[in-house]
Amino acid sequence: MFVRIALITALRHELQPLLARGSWRLEKISGRNFYHRCFAGKEVVATTSGLGKVMAAATTQMLIDCFQADLILNFGSCGGLDPGLKIGDQVLASQVIEYDFASAHKAVPTTACDDFLLSRLTVGFPHLKLGPLASADRNADTVAIREALFSQYQALAADWEGASIVRVARRMGVPALVLRGVTDVGAAELTSEYESNYQAVLPEVARVAEQMTTFLAELPE
Repeated sequence: MFVRIALITALRHELQPLLARGSWRLEKISGRNFYHRCFAGKEVVATTSGLGKVMAAATTQMLIDCFQADLILNFGSCGGLDPGLKIGDQVLASQVIEYDFASAHKAVPTTACDDFLLSRLTVGFPHLKLGPLASADRNADTVAIREALFSQYQALAADWEGASIVRVARRMGVPALVLRGVTDVGAAELTSEYESNYQAVLPEVARVAEQMTTFLAELPE
């Protein structure tokens, strides 16, 4: 079904557990590192974008233009919004909500992820929590913000990059998916909670991202 799958994380320490799980070939373009490997006979390219929607959008466009990616998978960490989530839970976005977008002329942009792929993944990976993901160039770092996002959008979790990646890919006619591991739930100050949990959570997210990549590469034509 896919010829070339692209993987994006925001930060190096989110991607490193995946790179450590296999043999990757490094390619440098304009000072950027891109890593190549085959999964189930399909070419995969992986890279980091840097933090935020602008960098994530630019990286998504580059992967489509320079590498002809026909599927994008973004993975990394997130903050839990649903009170039922716990540290280490993994969220698969059903749609992405750019909740910091503010305009009197347009509603908050909401972009659905690919229904066909989601239907296959929820069967193949039943532990994943499927639901909306809220994205913004800021942390959902107070109880009030988290409760408001969950109440208004029923978003399971919050991140920085997911909405821009899915929106750009959709505009280019390329399906995109977002997989996130919960590193903080508002039980403590955000930075200390993240620092306490990311070293345990991110390798598990990378492991599932690798399994998902193989699963997607093996989907029938």
